[in-house]
Amino acid sequence: MRARFGYAYVAVVVAVLTGCAAADRPARSSPEDAAEPALKTVIDLRDLTQMPDAYAWFDFRPNVKKLILAGAPETQHIAILWYTAQDGGVGLHYHANTESVYVIDGTQTDAKGVYPTGSMYFNPPGSGHKITNSHGFFLLAYASPPDFAKTALIGEYTPVRIDMSAADKMFENKAAAVSVHSVPLDPKGGMKAQMTELEAAAELTFVGNYVLVVRGSCVIDGITHGPSKLVVAKTVEPQTFQISHAAGSCITLGVSF
Repeated sequence: MRARFGYAYVAVVVAVLTGCAAADRPARSSPEDAAEPALKTVIDLRDLTQMPDAYAWFDFRPNVKKLILAGAPETQHIAILWYTAQDGGVGLHYHANTESVYVIDGTQTDAKGVYPTGSMYFNPPGSGHKITNSHGFFLLAYASPPDFAKTALIGEYTPVRIDMSAADKMFENKAAAVSVHSVPLDPKGGMKAQMTELEAAAELTFVGNYVLVVRGSCVIDGITHGPSKLVVAKTVEPQTFQISHAAGSCITLGVSF
């Protein structure tokens, strides 16, 4: 297992759900936690990659650990996957509903391609894949859990890919202070996603399961968050996120079941 250090900053992290516990298990905390809405958790993804052992992971597969943020392994859920070896992998599995993957730090590889840091992709319902030669940390949302038994149901599919490092290019032709790009997902897949850009005094209400700050400084539920801050509902029931502009361009990704 690798250990990496670098950031002296100690980020906001509150209790997270593990796959083996029904109640919140505290990982780390700070005074800012108390200011957050009770039904949401804030995680600094940069902090997580630098000090992963401070979090409550469980073994998902050999050399692969999982951190459940909402839901449970046997249902739709939001989680972070950590490949602790450079050549980590997960066997062939089927997705009955949409799966989303954001590469926090590292690289993931399957038959459809290689996904480096900053990539976002969505696999549609009826898809499936085998993960090979992968390492690092990945934010996942499953509208239904991966199924390792029904691989015969995997059909032909094309993932929906987004280069998050070039997210601002989605809004080059914007005509308002609030711009929304709805990700073209299969409506039968049980998941929706949108990229938003806010400027000036713009405000936006998003109902969903998590909001990730991609670029700039954003105010979410009254608290300012910078890039790589994840605000996630503690349950799979969508919550209301109030998003506004803090300074510069504020770009977020929102995902909803």
